[in-house]
Amino acid sequence: MRVMIEGQDLVAWTLSAALASTGCRVSVSADRLPRDNQEVNEPDLLRLLDSQHQSGRLQTGYPDTRASLLVIGRDMGGFESCCRYLEPYLSAALDDDGYLKVIALVQPLPLGTTDRLQQWLQDSGRGQVKVVYWPAFIQAGRALESLMRPERILLGSCDEGAIQFMRQLLNPFNRSRDTLMVMPPKEAELSKLAINGMLATRVSFMNELAQLAADKGIDIEQVRQGIGSDTRIGFQYLYPGCGFGGQAFLKTLAQLSGELEQRDTEGVSLLRSVCSINEQQKDLLFQKLWRFYRADLAGKRVAIWGCAFKPNTASVEGSPALTLVEALLAHDVELAVYDPRALPALRRHLGERAGVVYADSPEQAAEGADALMLVTEWKEFWNLDMQALQQRMRRPLLLDGRNIYDPAAMELQGWTYSAVGRGVNL
Repeated sequence: MRVMIEGQDLVAWTLSAALASTGCRVSVSADRLPRDNQEVNEPDLLRLLDSQHQSGRLQTGYPDTRASLLVIGRDMGGFESCCRYLEPYLSAALDDDGYLKVIALVQPLPLGTTDRLQQWLQDSGRGQVKVVYWPAFIQAGRALESLMRPERILLGSCDEGAIQFMRQLLNPFNRSRDTLMVMPPKEAELSKLAINGMLATRVSFMNELAQLAADKGIDIEQVRQGIGSDTRIGFQYLYPGCGFGGQAFLKTLAQLSGELEQRDTEGVSLLRSVCSINEQQKDLLFQKLWRFYRADLAGKRVAIWGCAFKPNTASVEGSPALTLVEALLAHDVELAVYDPRALPALRRHLGERAGVVYADSPEQAAEGADALMLVTEWKEFWNLDMQALQQRMRRPLLLDGRNIYDPAAMELQGWTYSAVGRGVNL
C-alpha cells in the first residue's frame, strides 16, 4: 500500500515510522527526517525512522501522486482551510489515473468537518475519494507504543469500502483483540474531544481538592488513594500537580470548550472552568515562593527541575514551567534550570534571556539556590541524595509541583517542604 503523510510533528512522524514498518511505501511531506528536531526526541521513534528510511520504504520531501491513502497529520484548521490545502494534492493525484482512494484526518477537528469535506468532494465530482476520521491517540513519551499497541482505534466513516480499506491498513496494530471501533464521523470527532476533556476534568478536580486539603491540614495523597480505590473511578489522572500542558492536548480542550459554549452563550461551560483552574495551577509554585519570602524575591536564586510538559518528552509547549519562568524573571529572580531533554526547546522559546542559567545536572541547578521547584517528575529526581543536596543550597526550601517526595521524610532531613495538598501549607 502506498501512503502519503502530510505533516512533520510527533503525530506525523510516528504514523510514518509505524506504517512503513508494516510494509507500506510511505512518502512524507517534510524535507528530511527529524534528526535535529529536539521536539521529536524519542529514541525508539528516531531509530525506526532511520531504519525505514534506509530500507527505502520511507521517503521524504516529495508528494506521492500514486498514493492510495493521504493521511493529514498536521493541524488543518477549519473546513475552508482544509479545502484550500487539499485542492492541489487532489488535482495532482486524480489526474494521475486516480490512485487516491481515502483521505484520513487524524488531528482534532471542528465537529462536522469530515462530513463537509466528503460533501465538498461529492459536489466537485470527486466523490470516489472517501474521507474518514482516524483520530490519533499518540502519547508523547511513548509515541510508538501508543500507536502500535492501542487501547482502542476509533474510525469515523459510514462508507463500507473505506472502512475495509482502513481495517486492512490497521490490521498489524489490531491483532491481539479487535480494538477497532467504527462510528459515524461526527461521533468519532466528538469522542476524541470528549476523551481529552474528561481527562482534564479529573486533573482539575483533584487540584481543587488539593487546595481544600491544604487549607484543612489534610494529606491529599491519602485522599487520592481513597478515591482511586473505587473501581468506578480508578487511579488514572487523579494526580494533583502544578498544571498540565502539551500543545495538542490544550488545543483539543480549547476546541471542545468552544463547541460547548456555542450552545450555551449565557453560561460558562464546565470545561472552561477546568481550563481556568489549570491556568491558575501553573502559578501555584510562584505563589508559594512569594508568600514564603513575603514578596521579597529580587536577587533570590531559584532552581527549577523539569521544564518539559511531561516526562520523557522534549517539548515545552504549554508547560507550567513557562508560566513559572516568566513570573520569576519578572520579579528579578535568578534561575538555574535543569531538564534531561527539553533545555534546547526552552532555549528556543526564551531566546537569550538574562538571568537564566541552563544547568547540566540537578545538583548543579541547586547550587546556591534559595529555593528548589520541581515541575516535571522525571524519574531521575525520585531517588537523589536529597540530604546532601540541601548542603549545596542557601536555604533548603523545596516546592514540589508533582508530589513525588514524602513530606515526613523531607522534614526529618531538614527541608521546608511544600507540595500540592501535602507538606507545609504555604
